[in-house]
Amino acid sequence: MKKILLFLIPILMFAYVNVSVNKKTIYPGEEVIFTIEATGNNIKFPAIKNIDGFPVQGTAVTQNITILNGNMQKSVSKSYIFFPTKSVTIPSFTVNVDGKDFKTKSIKITVTKPKESKNGNFKLKLSVNKTKAYIGEPLVFKIKFFQKEGTSPQSIEIQKPNFNNFYTKQISKKEYIKKGFDITEYSFLIIPQKAGDYKIGPILAKVGYLSKQTPFQDPFFNLMTSTLKYTNIFSNQVDINVSSIPANSVYGNFKAYFSADKTEVSANEPVKITLNISGCGDFYDLPDFKLNIPNATVYENSPVIKTFIKNDSLCGTYTKEFTLVSNQSVSIPPIEFKAFDGKLKTVKTNKLLITVKNSKNNPPVHTISTHTNQKIIYKTKTNYILLGLVFVIGIIVGILSIYLINLKSSSNNDLIKQIKKADEKELFNLLLEYSYYPEIEKVLKDLEENIYNNKKNKIDKKKIIKIIKSIIKK
Repeated sequence: MKKILLFLIPILMFAYVNVSVNKKTIYPGEEVIFTIEATGNNIKFPAIKNIDGFPVQGTAVTQNITILNGNMQKSVSKSYIFFPTKSVTIPSFTVNVDGKDFKTKSIKITVTKPKESKNGNFKLKLSVNKTKAYIGEPLVFKIKFFQKEGTSPQSIEIQKPNFNNFYTKQISKKEYIKKGFDITEYSFLIIPQKAGDYKIGPILAKVGYLSKQTPFQDPFFNLMTSTLKYTNIFSNQVDINVSSIPANSVYGNFKAYFSADKTEVSANEPVKITLNISGCGDFYDLPDFKLNIPNATVYENSPVIKTFIKNDSLCGTYTKEFTLVSNQSVSIPPIEFKAFDGKLKTVKTNKLLITVKNSKNNPPVHTISTHTNQKIIYKTKTNYILLGLVFVIGIIVGILSIYLINLKSSSNNDLIKQIKKADEKELFNLLLEYSYYPEIEKVLKDLEENIYNNKKNKIDKKKIIKIIKSIIKK
């Protein structure tokens, strides 16, 4: 008998590797626990971050040590937890035990399509306000979890649906009681981005209750060893068919118009123009409209979009502000775009006329100094009267030049003084003449934001004066 035991001890101490899973057939999103067990003295497990594209969400390690006749050997188990939503094959991995590589066997996990759960205490329902829609047509998708009054689970975890090819935004969560059930309702705005047939769901809700698993009768041990035991509740499936819309159009029914804070101004006085779009549809797909107006300077703000749900439709406003500066009257042409809500329509704003008082409607002129080479032909016969006239004209031109230089210097000094005393609106008007210089253009933008958007950009007048002086010298 002793001989037989001595023969078995080396076999018991021999290194080996084994793999197992908690279940081979699951529903989408259920937990799979994949365990590698290895026996030896020096064990190196593989680094597993994902299994067939599904990330490992957690790991756990347990260890047992066995000593027989003075020989010690470890048995270590490492578990990997992941949540596949489709059938996968756990591949073969390499485990190094006592310097030798062992290959694990591959295991197939089958994910089956769940049926809507029939549970008297809990229900999970998906719904959508329309099952047929166009690209860009906003839909309202709802998840309702029903819990029978009086039930008190310790944990409820609801899986988020797969909204691939939809723009999504959660818009509300509310709780209420109806027909003996506590109902939690989640509402999402979903906007299809691509044509096709889509299946959303089923999704899973995991309901957890405390389960006491202990052989002890003492209440202290019962408290310490309580664990959560989960019941899986599956929802129904929602089908949505999405159709294309005409090219270069936006889904919805809109109205658009221009407005201005004033329609008659002095030359180079700023005017605030607002583009207003209202209605129901895909506001998030509206373009960033521009104003391209010759002979005028235009500054613009980013559009502001405000939306709300009305009768299960996405409605709202799109507002964009422009600041226009010109020294002549300006006609702002209508902005237009195509909108589709089953019928293709052209949405068009009004035309806007900004009248500049005393305007000649001539484009601004930038003076450029030019030098002309004049060829003088001297005749052999001297004309003294002409020479005298030229001499007198030269003296007059010299005097005028000195006067103009002094006048320009005085004018420049006046500009510097005006800049020093000006408030932000006056400073904006003074600097408009120099808006084609990048440094001044940036200052004008900061001033505009301070004046019209209540921002607090720092305006450094010393730096502005330094820039103006360098411009004047040119």
